[in-house]
Amino acid sequence: MTTKSFDELAEPIDADPVRSARAEAYKQEMEAKIFAHQLAELRSELGINQVDLARKLGITQGGVSRLERSVDPKLSTLCKLTSALGGTLHIEISVGGRTVSLLHPSSSGSSSQADSDDPAPVPA
Repeated sequence: MTTKSFDELAEPIDADPVRSARAEAYKQEMEAKIFAHQLAELRSELGINQVDLARKLGITQGGVSRLERSVDPKLSTLCKLTSALGGTLHIEISVGGRTVSLLHPSSSGSSSQADSDDPAPVPA
């Protein structure tokens, strides 16, 4: 029995634009679901239940559940969630040799501009 590398197995999919697009869409969907799961996992690891988090956010427990299942939450929602969990949301954008860290205005903390060799946060 011969074995094939992953690249050899993926070759027919990569060569077919329809199959390749379908595989990419599936990959993006799975990454979004993993991200949503990580939000719920973080809340749980912090020992905060959905009811308590809902109170802090001023929403219902069902709203927290929907947020934790959301594959594309709004940035403002993520900032509120992060703040309610006691944290700060940071976003980093890298283009070429430059990296800029962003701090959403509704997050707590200060902000300033950064290059790749100076990772301080910048205003959004």
